[in-house]
Amino acid sequence: MRRFSVLVLVFCFILGPVSSFAEKKGTKGASEQAREHASDNAIFNRVGDWFATVGKSGEEKENILAERKTKRAAKKARKRAEKAGKKGNKKARKLEKKANKKAERAAEREKNRAERIAEKGQKKMKGAKKSFGKNK
Repeated sequence: MRRFSVLVLVFCFILGPVSSFAEKKGTKGASEQAREHASDNAIFNRVGDWFATVGKSGEEKENILAERKTKRAAKKARKRAEKAGKKGNKKARKLEKKANKKAERAAEREKNRAERIAEKGQKKMKGAKKSFGKNK
């Protein structure tokens, strides 16, 4: 009786986990789920951005971050297009064109934003120079 109960327990311990590893149809694995939730705000990007902006003024930081963000968006779009291009269909070419347009628009928006920030900074500098000259 004792041997039988030990065999039943061993059998349960062996087959119990095996059935839980069976993947249901349509479910994603851990790596697919991780990639799905990955973003441009990954720790690697944030650390690199931090090192790039250490000791810079607010205006310089914003310009650097905008430039880096644009480069990452373009690289990501290019990789998507390359991945789709490997499949060799018309959709890949459309995605590539769309990704390039999107990257160009993003770059233009960031460039305009940086220019506006620079203009604001220059106006502030002029105001500061005028007020500094009056205090002398």
